[in-house]
Amino acid sequence: MIKRALLGLLLALMWVPLVIAQTSSENQEQVYLNKLTYRRNKLQIITKKRMAEEKREYTTTDIDLGTYSIEAYTYTTGQIETQRYSRFEPKEWTEWYIMKGGIRVLSDLEFLQIVGDQKEYYRVLALENQKAKARFYGNLAIGLGLATMLGGAAFSASQNVIVGGGIVTVLGFFVSAFNLSPPHYLEPDYAQEKIDEYNVNLKKKLNLPLDFE
Repeated sequence: MIKRALLGLLLALMWVPLVIAQTSSENQEQVYLNKLTYRRNKLQIITKKRMAEEKREYTTTDIDLGTYSIEAYTYTTGQIETQRYSRFEPKEWTEWYIMKGGIRVLSDLEFLQIVGDQKEYYRVLALENQKAKARFYGNLAIGLGLATMLGGAAFSASQNVIVGGGIVTVLGFFVSAFNLSPPHYLEPDYAQEKIDEYNVNLKKKLNLPLDFE
């Protein structure tokens, strides 16, 4: 009986380290997978500074007039001199992007869906739909204007018809141009605040330290 008990105890002592090692290995594997999941899903803002040269032209005009008289006649002479200057001035601006996993650029709507801000999502969606609708009508005006101009020229229509088509085309162009979607509807400080909240919650969900990057 004692021998059996000792044998059982010996087997238990041999088995426990194996179980502990197996559990530790599984835990390490899960931690590694959680880290990969976080890196693939974390959000961040990337900024890029861009430089360009802006050309500016300046014009100065000097007018020199002189008057002299000979008996009953008066003469006026003048000299006009115009000088033009041009120079290139450096211009710098900063662009920013919202990235997921460090490789995918998110639109404002995609970002708001991920962070779960429904109120802001529908606000941005309404603005984008409004601009898209304006661009549609602008492009429609461009098409109608061009068709009127080409059709009028082909069928020898009056000059007023062709000019009217040109005016409609120009108006359509300006409507479309002034309703292009901006790079962002969101402010960068708001986006950074939501990114911080999202990343912290993701770390907690994956049981990762809050200082893990």
